[in-house]
Amino acid sequence: MTEELFMYFIPSTPAFLGPIHSYFLRLIYPLSTYLVSSGILPIACIGSVSVWIVVMLRRLEAYQKRQKELLRKLQEQQAMMTNQELDIQEAERKRIAADIHDEIGGNLAAIRVNLQNLHYRTKQDEQKATSLLQLVDQTSQNVRRAAHNLIPPLFGNIPLTDILQSYFSLLNTPDILFHFCTNKYQPYFDARQELILYRIIMELTNNIIRHAKASAATIQLLYYPDHLEIVVEDDGIGLSTSPGRMQGIGLSGVKSRVRSLGGKLHVDSGISGTTFIIHIPVIPQHAATC
Repeated sequence: MTEELFMYFIPSTPAFLGPIHSYFLRLIYPLSTYLVSSGILPIACIGSVSVWIVVMLRRLEAYQKRQKELLRKLQEQQAMMTNQELDIQEAERKRIAADIHDEIGGNLAAIRVNLQNLHYRTKQDEQKATSLLQLVDQTSQNVRRAAHNLIPPLFGNIPLTDILQSYFSLLNTPDILFHFCTNKYQPYFDARQELILYRIIMELTNNIIRHAKASAATIQLLYYPDHLEIVVEDDGIGLSTSPGRMQGIGLSGVKSRVRSLGGKLHVDSGISGTTFIIHIPVIPQHAATC
């Protein structure tokens, strides 16, 4: 068997090299027979294959490490860009809120004073002025609410749950009732992160008002040892969960904010309403024990 294998791997030789080829076979064949029969050659082959496998595994491990490092850097860059975008948005919100308060609020106050100081010729004119005053007061209240929503509260000094409780008390109207519930507040997040959470909930509730045609909505803020869960439900007409429709109703901002916190967003919608479930992980060193 050894001879057959040996002869198989020795290539054929031109006729004019016949004597040299025969001498080569007589010289090499005994050595190869000894190496195979003694087990040295198989062991050497196995060792070579083992070394090759180890080298390839190390190369694969190094490649995977490089890919993980590239992915980590990409995620850091995306988070940095998202945070910069959010900072720009907050600065613009503050500017718009100041304009609303100074210009629109001031003009409405001037209109109210002038209406109160008018002298009416008839009772009908006075009734019209009273209706206008009520409209001015209602508009002023809406302007104050809009400015309040644009300017971020003092996160870090006031618990997020208290801020949201105040927000929903102002948001309730005869057309739609918002119910907010939470368990024990935990200071898992810094002021910047709580502002992002506040904006997420604001955007979802604004979409309920604009698109859901709902009569009631429930917002839950639930703190767990390893994560925060936000559940927003309404009894409206539902919405399409296709990517185009999700972008069209303004949920792209919600998705980017959730991603900036390392969270996940799940949407379940039907004819009986829509449910948003947001899962935000908690950094272990910031988590309090329950």
